[in-house]
Amino acid sequence: MRVALVSFHYAEYASRLALALDRYHEVLLILDSSNAQYDLSKSLRNALVRRGNALWFGQQRRRSALFHVIRLTHEMRRFRPDVIHVQEVASRVPTWANDVLRYSIPLVVTVHDPVPHSGADRRWAEKSEGYRARLRTRADRLIVHGERVREEWRGREPELTFRLASVPHGVLGDDQGWVETIPEKPPVFLFFGRIEVYKGLEYALQAAELLALRGLQFRLVVAGTGTELDRHRAKIDQMPWVELMDRRFLADEIPQLFRRASAVVLPYTDATQSGVAAMAFGFGRPVIATCVGGLPDVVTNEHNGLLVAPKSVGALADAMGRFILSEKLDERLRRGATERARGELSWEVIARETSAVYEDAIRFHG
Repeated sequence: MRVALVSFHYAEYASRLALALDRYHEVLLILDSSNAQYDLSKSLRNALVRRGNALWFGQQRRRSALFHVIRLTHEMRRFRPDVIHVQEVASRVPTWANDVLRYSIPLVVTVHDPVPHSGADRRWAEKSEGYRARLRTRADRLIVHGERVREEWRGREPELTFRLASVPHGVLGDDQGWVETIPEKPPVFLFFGRIEVYKGLEYALQAAELLALRGLQFRLVVAGTGTELDRHRAKIDQMPWVELMDRRFLADEIPQLFRRASAVVLPYTDATQSGVAAMAFGFGRPVIATCVGGLPDVVTNEHNGLLVAPKSVGALADAMGRFILSEKLDERLRRGATERARGELSWEVIARETSAVYEDAIRFHG
């Protein structure tokens, strides 16, 4: 099967999927070079160079959109794929290219966030709602990450029942669950990624404050930047147990952050999936997460992490406190995280499940 995999964001996700799909199909990988600059580690970039058959598009801007549409349409006609697989992002280019092609080729769309996150993400999504909706409407199959997300979407739009497929989010990070490292002592909790309102940084800070009042020794590393950070900067300055790293990280800088941590903290107030959770498992690190969206599909309580109620500072502090007080818990959940990374979240499994979706899309289209 010939697969055109188009991803103008989520460069690491698409690259690892393409490498795994190579076992079964001929894959043309199309990436945004500016996104790939941050998302791809040196080793992953070298793997893509060795495999070849990849196209790099410039940054997606309004003024250059028509040029990218023409180029993407030309490449599709040249490659003649059996199926086009698009990672949904706020770019008009994949939609317009498929409009030009009259949706004559079976189309699969991975929708990483069926419902936009609250805050800046929602405002950003509203601007692209028209062409994202058209791409979803014309897709033969829509992939989401997790059965909970799939069932929630089916509940909102029952007519999509037979077009929705659930495929887990594969693990991220260069370790891929195979490199075992020991976290720092006293325990380090990592809050990582874009810092937007839905990420729940305020609850992580309040929980850390409770732990400090209990006299427990730990560090909370806040690594990332975003629109929500300024609201908490003054408070962080008064917390000696919080280490703030206010910047965007290159892929090759990320492993050291995760290897320091005993656990990754995801106190999200709303979510559909989490690339950070996938990355935590890739580095063999358990996750403390809230029971929102598709997170419980990935984080199994007491096996590879701990689940708490959203916006519950006390429950989050108690979960973090358990890591501080029990090395056995830490070791057990690290083993569970590694097992999940090597098992159902491995790219070999993801590639097989995605291939089955391609076959369904081709039959549906025909």
